[in-house]
Amino acid sequence: MDLIISLFKSNEQALEILGRAWEILYIEGSSPDVGKRREHFFRLLLEKEFNLKVIPTPPTAKEVDFYIETNKGKIGYSLKTTEGISTIKLSWDSFPGLSKEEILKKAEKYPFTCPIVYVQGDRKRKKIAIYIFEPEDVELAKIECKNFWWIPKTGTNPRGYGISSRGVRFLIDMAKKKENYVEKKYIPPNVEMLKDEYWAKWYSLIKELALRSH
Repeated sequence: MDLIISLFKSNEQALEILGRAWEILYIEGSSPDVGKRREHFFRLLLEKEFNLKVIPTPPTAKEVDFYIETNKGKIGYSLKTTEGISTIKLSWDSFPGLSKEEILKKAEKYPFTCPIVYVQGDRKRKKIAIYIFEPEDVELAKIECKNFWWIPKTGTNPRGYGISSRGVRFLIDMAKKKENYVEKKYIPPNVEMLKDEYWAKWYSLIKELALRSH
């Protein structure tokens, strides 16, 4: 069992916090940055709730989004979050002039060298789940899952690639068989009642930081 899954299974409150926070993060809207807000919150939750040393990688880094430092060395993870089961984007590189077949060849060369932490929220069902997709499972899914890859339609800009929702479901089934996942129904906060307080505290924080002396 992966370290992250083991930690969340031992601390149900942390998973409850993640589920409730998932709802609150939508106060600022869903596009275009809710994914980044979810990722930042998840990394901070690992630090604050589990006393882990989490080292984010630079935005330009490929595949590995953060490392967890342990007494046995650093463990690298790729972090992906979606609302519902959806496509996992791997590359947003633009490939002007390339055909779907040529982009598919690039996708097939994508290096899966570290586990993918897939955090999936479901605001309709009020459920939060974390799955670990091990590199060897991804490689097997590439072979056994039909239509594993997601390639944007012609004309989409930027044209990247990723794992299709079918591929994600296949990987979820593999994670469940290995018990490399954790999920929980959470009690949702009343987001409408929190909006004014959220923005008031947001303003106060920004003002405080803006006025802070060097």
